[in-house]
Amino acid sequence: MPNRDVLAVVTGSSVSTEPIFAVATRVLRAVGVEAGQRCLDFGCGHGNYTVPLARLVGPTGKIFAVDKDKGALKKLARRGRAAGLANIENVFLPAELTLRLEDGSVDVTLLYDVLHAHYFSAEQRASLFREVARVSKPRALLSVFPNHMTDNEIDREVVARARALGFESASEYEGPLVHDDGVTEGRILTFRKVDA
Repeated sequence: MPNRDVLAVVTGSSVSTEPIFAVATRVLRAVGVEAGQRCLDFGCGHGNYTVPLARLVGPTGKIFAVDKDKGALKKLARRGRAAGLANIENVFLPAELTLRLEDGSVDVTLLYDVLHAHYFSAEQRASLFREVARVSKPRALLSVFPNHMTDNEIDREVVARARALGFESASEYEGPLVHDDGVTEGRILTFRKVDA
């Protein structure tokens, strides 16, 4: 892996992303990400979690980085190359919520700051959850950062949906996490798919 800061290489900036990546790495370890896993980062943006995720799963793992923003995916591709990572597959998904992944092919799914009404209607969120359940292996993890959602929306839109689709609560993380190129305090809910 090259010994250079990814953001400095991509943008020419002297601002380092390594502190942000360090926070993301701590969060992902707390979630339960392991070497060799196949992970889906839905709404990956330019990769503040994707790059650390790819590092954690290593060369035997694979990351499916999904976003509707081609510019963000291009930036993520540059970041991945600069970090020496060959295990990230960028997936452009402009409108439809049908993932072009095989049934039961994913070990970990991240839905970080993508479930609020700004991005998807309640019906679209339900469709996304069904797709995540379809592509998840038995015992797979579903990790959700329910930003911009009330407690009632989290219970109804996240917890109840996950349980209805065969996931059970696995863990909860509260503390520093990455959001919009910075570090903030927040909560991440992680669920595990019950064996079929």
